[in-house]
Amino acid sequence: MIRIVQQASGTGVTWIDVTGPTPEELAAVAEEYGLHPVYVEDSLDPWHLPKFERIGDSSFLILRVFGERPERTGNTVQDMTRKIAVFLRGDVVITIHRAPQPVCELLEREHALEHHGAERCTPACLLTSLARGILDTYDRPLEDAEDRLNDFESELFTPRRRSPALADIHEIKRTVGTIRRLMWLSLQVIQKTFPPGERSAPLFQDLRDSAEGYHFHADQLLEEAQTLINMNLAVASHRTNEVMRVLTVFSAFFLPLTFLVGVYGMNFRYMPELERRWGYPMALAAMAAISLAIFLWFRHRGWLAGSPEED
Repeated sequence: MIRIVQQASGTGVTWIDVTGPTPEELAAVAEEYGLHPVYVEDSLDPWHLPKFERIGDSSFLILRVFGERPERTGNTVQDMTRKIAVFLRGDVVITIHRAPQPVCELLEREHALEHHGAERCTPACLLTSLARGILDTYDRPLEDAEDRLNDFESELFTPRRRSPALADIHEIKRTVGTIRRLMWLSLQVIQKTFPPGERSAPLFQDLRDSAEGYHFHADQLLEEAQTLINMNLAVASHRTNEVMRVLTVFSAFFLPLTFLVGVYGMNFRYMPELERRWGYPMALAAMAAISLAIFLWFRHRGWLAGSPEED
């Protein structure tokens, strides 16, 4: 479907939005506005990453929008994002995408062109508004990733709580890693789209700062996810060591007791202690004394929880 979203006379800009075009519609647009066939073919390829190309007086760029409902079965670029191809030739801006994009609809509903004035809005102004809307789609997933990491960190240090699954943390890590890569590529596209003379304009500065901010946020979350994975492994190892320590303490207590019981449990006929009246109480007293001695020794060495450390 081909829609002329905005058409202005004089120095205004014309915005043509093409959604899910048929081969005939795409060929008609390419012929009318002189679009290069190679880039027209690329405009519908879902696998392209953000890029910028300039041929003569035409520019072709690709940006990717974070999907409102990304695929949960994967976290690749194609699973999470949708592509928008943009052609710029003179005062004509053409956007091409396979499915309706909320960012384009939002830009139209907010009357961005009317806000700037149809006669005063330049292609750079429209591209800036469109790119800013695309970048803003990454704000929510980054915030969600940060909230989930904070929840996982809280669970990690909460007693008697299940440790967060490494698969969940790894999923977040891959997601923010993909976003970081896309933000870096998008930043390159933004810098190539605007000539050096226009890079001092406030719109460009704001757009670049936004891309750099999202890139930094994703980079920070990526480090936090990796740190949380390492901490999760360390906590799991620590808990295992604690279990082993408890088992070792029990073994240390029962080893000498088992030895005594084993000795006096042998079926020899002549064992003097077995015939004595106080043999049994003496054996129990010996076991209690040995256990107390082991306990005091462990406590002195600081091997029991809450016991003082050895000087």
